[in-house]
Amino acid sequence: MKTILIAHNYTEDSFSLMSYHLAHYLADLGNRVVFISHNPYFKESKIINKDKGEIVICSWPTKKRPTLLKDVFFFFFIFFKYRPNVVIGHFVGANITIGISKILSFGKTRTFAYYHTLSDQICKDRKPAIVKDKLFFLRKKMFYKLFCNVIVCPSNLAKLDLEKYYAVKKGIVVLNPMKDRLKDKINLKQNIVISFLGRLDPSKGVIDLVIAFKSYCEKNKTSNIILNIAGTGIQENEIKQLIENESKIFYLGGLSYDKIDDYLGKSHFTVIPSKVDNLPTVGLESLMNQTPLLVSNGVGLANYLEDGVDCFKFNSDVKSMISLFERVENNFDMQIQMSFQARNTFLAKFTIENYCTTLSKQIAQ
Repeated sequence: MKTILIAHNYTEDSFSLMSYHLAHYLADLGNRVVFISHNPYFKESKIINKDKGEIVICSWPTKKRPTLLKDVFFFFFIFFKYRPNVVIGHFVGANITIGISKILSFGKTRTFAYYHTLSDQICKDRKPAIVKDKLFFLRKKMFYKLFCNVIVCPSNLAKLDLEKYYAVKKGIVVLNPMKDRLKDKINLKQNIVISFLGRLDPSKGVIDLVIAFKSYCEKNKTSNIILNIAGTGIQENEIKQLIENESKIFYLGGLSYDKIDDYLGKSHFTVIPSKVDNLPTVGLESLMNQTPLLVSNGVGLANYLEDGVDCFKFNSDVKSMISLFERVENNFDMQIQMSFQARNTFLAKFTIENYCTTLSKQIAQ
C-alpha cells in the first residue's frame, strides 16, 4: 500500500473534481490517500474507509492561502504522521507540500506539481512588475528543478510553455477530465446561438470577439446569429459599453456552477476566442454537453479537436473571427452532426476514467 498525498480542493463542483475522483480511484486500488482540502474547509479530519484503502481528509489551519508559518508546521505534522510516498500539488498548495516532502524524505518522496496556467497567459493578463516577476520566475524555476519529479501539463501547449519559460523538461501531458453530466439535449430551433463563458480578461479575446461580431452584423443585417457572454473580469465594464444597445448580444454576468450545463446545452456552439489558453474547463463542459466548439488556434485544447468535425478553428483576431461567423452561418447544416462528434470526442479523451487510469500509471512508476 502506498500513501499518496493530494493538495487541492475536495469537491465535485469545479474542475477540482479531477482530484476528488483521483483520490477515490487510488483508494479503491488499495492506497491510503491523504487529501489536504483548501476549499471546502474541513474543521476536523475525516476518514473514508474503502474496501482496500482509505481516504483521510483534512484542511490547512487557515482558510486563506496556505502561505503562513503555521501552515508549514501543520504540514510537518502531516508528513511525519503519514510519510507519503507520493505528493500531488495544485496551485499554492504545491509549494509547501512538495518542498517539505522532498527535504524531509531526503529526496525519496516522488512529487507531482500541476502546471495549470500558462505563463504566456499570465503576461497578457496583468501589468508587468519587472523585478517582482523575475524573482517569481526564478523561485518557480528552482522549485521545479530541485523539488519536482514530474510537472503535469493539461495540454501539449502547457508543456511547451513550461519549457519556454522555465527551461524544464520534466513535463508530461495528462488531459484534464470532466464529469459526465449530460442530460437530454434540448432541440434548438430559433436563431443560431453562440455562447462565451469564462473570465473577461485580455488573454481571453472577448473584446475582439464583440468587435468582430458587431462588424459581421453590420454587413449581414439578416443574420440569425446571437451572441451570449457570461463571466466577469477586468474587462467587464468595457464589454458592457461595447454591447450597449446591441440587439443580438446578451451579457448575463457571472454564472453559478449549477447553471453552466443549462447555459451550454441551450447553445448551438461554445466559442473560445482566447489569444492564449491551456485546456479551458468550459471547452470540456461544452463537449460533454454535446455542444461543438468554435476554438482559437491559440488554445491548447484545439490540438485535440478536428476542424469541421467537432469544432471550427480560427485565429484570435478580428478578421478571422468575422470569417468564423460567416462560416458558422453558411455551414449551419453541419451543426447536428458536429454536436454528436463533440460528444464522441469527450468520451474518447476527457472522461474521469481516462484521467485516473493515465495518472495512476504515472504514480505507480
